[in-house]
Amino acid sequence: MMKGRLTLSKFWNPLTASLVPYVPGEQPKDKTYIKLNTNENPYPPSPKAIDAITAAVNADLRLYPDPTCEGLVQAAANYYGLSTEQVFVGNGSDEILAFAFAAFFDPAKPVLFPDITYSFYKVYAKLYGLETKLIKLDEQFNVQV
Repeated sequence: MMKGRLTLSKFWNPLTASLVPYVPGEQPKDKTYIKLNTNENPYPPSPKAIDAITAAVNADLRLYPDPTCEGLVQAAANYYGLSTEQVFVGNGSDEILAFAFAAFFDPAKPVLFPDITYSFYKVYAKLYGLETKLIKLDEQFNVQV
C-alpha cells in the first residue's frame, strides 16, 4: 500500500477478500461475432417492443418501481396458469441464483456441477460455504449421473 493511500480491501471480511471475481468473456469490438453464451441477438429489437417501451416511458421513471413487481407477477401467473404465490421474480438471474444457493444447499453436502457449467456457480458456492465437486462429461458431453 502506498503511503497516504487508502485501500478498501482492508475492510473486507476474509471470505469476501478470498473471492475471485467473475470475469466476463471476451467482448469483441468489431461487432462481427454473435456471442451466444451472453444471450446476444443478431437482430435489433422488434418495432413492437420499441413502441411498448416508448409508451411505458413517462414521469413514473423518477419513482422506485413496485418492490413486489405485482403487475409482472400477475401477468406471469395468468400466462402460465399459476397462482401469484407460485411466481418468483428478482433482479436478474444472478440474484435468483443467490437466493437458490442460500435456500436449497446444505453446507454439510457438496454441490455437484458438470465440469462445463456457469462459472458463477463456484463463486456462489464459496460465498455460501459450500463444497463443490465437478462431474466429468463423457465423449458426447453427457453428464454421467
